[in-house]
Amino acid sequence: MSANIGWLFYKDYFKDIDYKDLDSPRNEAIVNKKIENIITQTPRIEEAEVLGSIHFSATTTYPGLLLGSGNTHELPSIKGQAILGFHFDYTSGLPVIQGSSIKGVLRSAFKHERYIQELLSNETIDISTLESEIFDNGDTFFDATISKADGKILGDDYITPHKNHKKTKDKNGDLIADEFCDPHPLRFMKVLPDITFRFDFELSDGLITKEKKSKLFQHILEDLGLGAKTNVGYGKFEAFKPYQTEDEKVQTAKELELKKALAKTKRLQDIEDAKKEKAQKAEKGISSLLECKTLTDGFKLLKDSFGQVPKPTQEQKAIIEQYYKKQNKLSKSDEKVFKKYLK
Repeated sequence: MSANIGWLFYKDYFKDIDYKDLDSPRNEAIVNKKIENIITQTPRIEEAEVLGSIHFSATTTYPGLLLGSGNTHELPSIKGQAILGFHFDYTSGLPVIQGSSIKGVLRSAFKHERYIQELLSNETIDISTLESEIFDNGDTFFDATISKADGKILGDDYITPHKNHKKTKDKNGDLIADEFCDPHPLRFMKVLPDITFRFDFELSDGLITKEKKSKLFQHILEDLGLGAKTNVGYGKFEAFKPYQTEDEKVQTAKELELKKALAKTKRLQDIEDAKKEKAQKAEKGISSLLECKTLTDGFKLLKDSFGQVPKPTQEQKAIIEQYYKKQNKLSKSDEKVFKKYLK
């Protein structure tokens, strides 16, 4: 059973540290063990309460997602520590994307009116009014929670700044900082790729429908990403799609089955109607067969009445046979045509 990861990161992480000697190698070993314990957790993902009226899911991409990096978490002098903070739900201990962060990213896109107009395929819409309608007049942005993860959800990563204390000479003999000297790898935590989050909103219709707002939000998040370091690839999402609760999935399945049953009933009814129409057409046509003065007219009437695969009734065959006997000197091909209707 997985422990509460948020508790491990912000409480258990700082236990057992020798604060009197922070440079002790023992502290480095303790911190490494703590981080390994955190990133090997495989929590069971249970569906959180669905909030609002509009939901969609999206999946993290490589290299992952950084959340709450501004939170304090660093201990001085300890090598291998996780230097950036992280944002976890207090109760579940799972990473969450704060609704305020989602709202902030979405609103930042409205600084670029042409961009929003292009996403909406509407060059005349008043972006300022739409922005106020979404962000100032009641639309609600809930925290995004993990809805699917197969195994681990967290990993570690590194950034490696260089102190540049060492000087080297360039080709002109001038002293310059050596960009590759004295590297300092700094460790931090991230949400792994292929972790799916559910985004919840309470949206209302206005200048655009709430469904169009949802699509607009998805496009913006796909383009801009969320969290820290989006300029180097973090915080990107893919596989945006509508999200359904288990109850909604059951209801959708029932509606689909009903739709299929209605379509099948209609298809069968259409077949019956076509048969009746064909029979009525044949009945109407055959009644005037004996009035045809030329064999060409008679054959055309038979073809129009029965189509390519004739299935006349016994009564209709009797009329066709009567018409057949009226003919004189039939060719072999004419005989063949009559045989098709009289077999």
